[in-house]
Amino acid sequence: MTNNNASALPTPSDLDECAAMTVADALKIILANSYAIYLKTKNFHWHVSGPYFRDYHLLLDEQAAEILAVTDAIAERARKTGNTTIRSIGDIARHQTIK
Repeated sequence: MTNNNASALPTPSDLDECAAMTVADALKIILANSYAIYLKTKNFHWHVSGPYFRDYHLLLDEQAAEILAVTDAIAERARKTGNTTIRSIGDIARHQTIK
């Protein structure tokens, strides 16, 4: 197995290493929470019922899509600090603050 970090290109930043790590860690929490909110929204979307089913079903699907759309920008921003971001479901569980 090769060491991928040895071949990594440097990421230009105005932040020092400590500040970059602080930002990346905060973005991991935001990203994990975004995935948690996405999943909760989809859960409501899948289980909504009643006289306004269609309206709520469509609304929740649209909201879920918008939440999911921002996750890429959050992850890429974390990577721009030269650090890593969420890599797995386990990472999401460890970093999320929304239950």
